[in-house]
Amino acid sequence: MERFVSLVLGLGVVLLTGCNPSGSSSSPGVAAPPPSPGVPAAAAVAVAPHYYQDLPQTNLIRVRLQVGPAETDAELCTSVREVATGLMHRKGIAPEETMFFAFGEGQPRSFYMKNVPFDIAAAYINTEGVIEEIISLKAMEETPVSSKSTDIQYVLETAPDWFVRHGVNAGAIVRTPQGALATSLGGRARVR
Repeated sequence: MERFVSLVLGLGVVLLTGCNPSGSSSSPGVAAPPPSPGVPAAAAVAVAPHYYQDLPQTNLIRVRLQVGPAETDAELCTSVREVATGLMHRKGIAPEETMFFAFGEGQPRSFYMKNVPFDIAAAYINTEGVIEEIISLKAMEETPVSSKSTDIQYVLETAPDWFVRHGVNAGAIVRTPQGALATSLGGRARVR
């Protein structure tokens, strides 16, 4: 019985220190505690959860967006699994292909390119639907690129040159045909 309790407690610690919903490992600089006595380290590591799926996402809902002077039909990510998976495991991104992430509130955001073998551009968008900054993300780079703003509620991922080709810069407004993002998408986000 004592061995069973140690095993359960050890696995509970691993589950609590595993991946967060953004798909990154536990907090930087925080080491996971050693496994409980009697629990092999390999067994504890094998159960660490990850929130992304191991195949490309298909059949995501699409949302029509007006991005400054441009329009796009973006794949919409609102759940933990959708947000954590993003463009992972795809072979590439078409010139007009876009993916839109809607969160439940504005806060600092960080995106990285685990399991994404091609470059992209991404716009960090605040709670009012204004593009705060446009960043470049490099293929397979697992170091997160953090937003400068602490008020990012939406992120739009595109082909690397999409924003330039469409004349979209920081300061552009993003909305749906139905109106402001908060009004038209506010109830869909399931990730803070």
